[in-house]
Amino acid sequence: MSSESHPPPPPDSIREHAERRLAETDPIDLETLTPEMIQSLIHEMEVHKIELNIQNEQLREAQRAAVESNERFRNLYDSAPTGFLTVDFDGLILEANRSIAQILKTPHNGLIGRRLSSLVASHCQDRLRIALVELSTGQERKDLMLTIALPGSGAIDLQVVGVLAAAGGMRPNDIHLALIDVTDLRRIERALQVAVTAVAQAEERERQKLAADLHDDAGQLLVLASIKLRALGDAPEEERRALEEELENLLVEVRSRISSLSFQLSPPLLRDVGLVAALHWLAEDLAKSYGLKVKVVEEQELKLDENTRIAFFRAIRELLLNVVKHAGVKEATIHIARIGEMARISVEDAGVGIPPLSSRRGFGLLALRDRIEQLGGSVGIFGSPKRGTTIAVSIPNSLENDDQEGAR
Repeated sequence: MSSESHPPPPPDSIREHAERRLAETDPIDLETLTPEMIQSLIHEMEVHKIELNIQNEQLREAQRAAVESNERFRNLYDSAPTGFLTVDFDGLILEANRSIAQILKTPHNGLIGRRLSSLVASHCQDRLRIALVELSTGQERKDLMLTIALPGSGAIDLQVVGVLAAAGGMRPNDIHLALIDVTDLRRIERALQVAVTAVAQAEERERQKLAADLHDDAGQLLVLASIKLRALGDAPEEERRALEEELENLLVEVRSRISSLSFQLSPPLLRDVGLVAALHWLAEDLAKSYGLKVKVVEEQELKLDENTRIAFFRAIRELLLNVVKHAGVKEATIHIARIGEMARISVEDAGVGIPPLSSRRGFGLLALRDRIEQLGGSVGIFGSPKRGTTIAVSIPNSLENDDQEGAR
């Protein structure tokens, strides 16, 4: 090293020189550095080391957070009640959570690497294939219903929502599927369809019965009146007055029969006065027509909407006619009450009774039950042979509920 003394460079030039030298790829020649430059270089290296340590700690912290986040996602993914599958464009299962393994009643390791089509019922194969093609060609979302055939366990219905993986992801050719077991819901829907069909059939039978009543009752009277009318044209003068009176009486009887039938179906009293008055009228009519003595016990006066009044009246009329036809007695009692939010009317007789299971055999009672259940109500049948029968009809009292909501 030369013995000449050189003035030390300013601090900024020392730092610049040190950084420049650090950036150089060639080895640093320490002999060319002054003591001040070496000291600055050491300082810069220590600062750089501290910065590297801080960055490493931040990186480790970010890595720990990523691992924890991934673990939380995995736990959520596996424990979610919804089944999740990841498949490729050909339907090969790449990932599956625990829920879908439980839904499909298949071990988790038995799903990975298996084609989804191998689980799908034959009538849904085309539906699945078309959905995969549409998703693979860019459709963002696809909703479909699939039936899964489970060996020895019947079949289950799944509501499926499929989405294509994000284009910028690591596996852009993946399709993510969310699957929900809707077997019970579909069973309820099918039962509802059966109930609606049963109600429609019951209504058709009511119309046929009405037509038969009109034909057998009023129709025959009108035929007889027509005969009397023709006889009136050919009758001698002295017989005309008697025939006119007979014809007039027949027409009055026809009008009475039609009015009675109309009242039985839907008496104006239901709209004008209420259910209790209509039931008292029905009791009088049945006593006159069939000799059935009906007692109406008014435990509580109820405010009912029109649909509920009509449903109750028709149900009670049908039940009382069942007493006439099957109970073997000439007395029945109607109880009216409110149980919680339900309006309840029951028909009680001390007749021959019915076995509890027989309520499922008579289509009349089944149709009645279907009609009441359509209104959110229920029909309870209590009886046994030789101990009489009580049939209770309960319907939500929507009018009272509306009044209570308004009071709040």
